[in-house]
Amino acid sequence: MNAFAYCAASFERSVLRAAGVVPLLSPPCVADTFDPALLAGRDLIYFKLHGLPGEIYWYGDGWLTALRLDQIQAADLTGAVVFVANCFGLTDAGEPDVMVQALLDAGARAVVAGAGENWGALRGVTGPDLLGQWMRRGMRLRFTPVLALRVARMRVRVRLRRRNLSWDERKALEDALEFRLLLPEWREL
Repeated sequence: MNAFAYCAASFERSVLRAAGVVPLLSPPCVADTFDPALLAGRDLIYFKLHGLPGEIYWYGDGWLTALRLDQIQAADLTGAVVFVANCFGLTDAGEPDVMVQALLDAGARAVVAGAGENWGALRGVTGPDLLGQWMRRGMRLRFTPVLALRVARMRVRVRLRRRNLSWDERKALEDALEFRLLLPEWREL
């Protein structure tokens, strides 16, 4: 599977484990140095940058601009499944935020994203990263994005049944279960 990951530098360890590839980090990469051609021809694209509602930017550490709307619009995402572990990928109404909609418009086969703040961990894999890790594993087995997400949700539910979870981990896992799979036609599965 041809995968690509781009994340805030502080998320490097968790994204490496979740996406299964060494991620591009922000910083040092910022929007002015990011090449949208890096996204072309990918089966899986994994983002874990900082997002804010309604913004046309995603940010790396130190709130440096890591990716702009126009860069997504210029990218060829034909056939890619895009996992967005960022905060605010969906609006409170569950519709794609402007950056997620741009991913769909750029040709993504499907986008998985969540609304609001999404809790996670810097080093471990929990919450959205755990969901993304299991989804990637399903896709590697040639599951459709729909089936891969269903299996990933089951794995997250299994983790939620553990006793002695910290409040942070429980919140992260619950957030992950709220992630949705969006298709270019705005249909949700």
